[in-house]
Amino acid sequence: MTLGNPVGPDVANCLIVKLRNLGLDSDERRAFLSLFKWTHAIRRGDEIVRAGKSLKVLTVMLSGVACRYRITDNGRRQIFAFQYAGDFCDYCRYVMPQRDDAVSALTDSIVGVIPYAGFERIVERHPQISVAFWRNAVLEARIFEERVSNATQRPAVERIATLLCEQIFRLEAVGIVSDVVPLMQIDIADAAGLSSVHVNRTIQDLRELGALSKNCPGIKVENKDRLVQIAKFDASYLEGFWTRLDRRQELAGRCHKAAD
Repeated sequence: MTLGNPVGPDVANCLIVKLRNLGLDSDERRAFLSLFKWTHAIRRGDEIVRAGKSLKVLTVMLSGVACRYRITDNGRRQIFAFQYAGDFCDYCRYVMPQRDDAVSALTDSIVGVIPYAGFERIVERHPQISVAFWRNAVLEARIFEERVSNATQRPAVERIATLLCEQIFRLEAVGIVSDVVPLMQIDIADAAGLSSVHVNRTIQDLRELGALSKNCPGIKVENKDRLVQIAKFDASYLEGFWTRLDRRQELAGRCHKAAD
């Protein structure tokens, strides 16, 4: 555990970008950052939030990748959401304490911790922070709705391509521009409701179709426009993650290419 109060911009850059995109001005962002009482370094595979436990704190991803998941009756992991730097791991427990989903680190990560009491005091002084969290909750619900539709109504190639597009666009939203999707094939399988063998075959298909690199053992995007086209990806459900007009126009342009 590393003590830190407040969390500085060097650690919380992605969070700062996200808070700005959610509509908070510089004073509100500084007020929010002042709430952090400590940070944790989390190793890959360790739990960030345990199932069934509420410690009356908000946990925020500052770096790395995590997933919110549940172990089903047959022992399989069902991933509900991927979480990146700037995401709130357990905001739902602030509203519904009985929520029992766990959050686990998929890579080495750093998280920040905010006690409920401090969050409630800052919301009283800066009510726009509450609005930002409400907006974020709506955005997460839209992602979940899209995930359900994608997993139940689309063939595997489109399903996986869409899931990969979503990760690339979400990372770009907080300033992380990379052609490597920081997930393993088993993570994709557990999010898409497919077997790992099926996902492996689908990844190979996407490589043959020119969307993914054939020269990378992980998941590396070779041609983003091609991936968007294969997925028939409509990024409008992610638009709320950006506030700049030029970014919205870029999203609209990519959606148009996919439609063509």
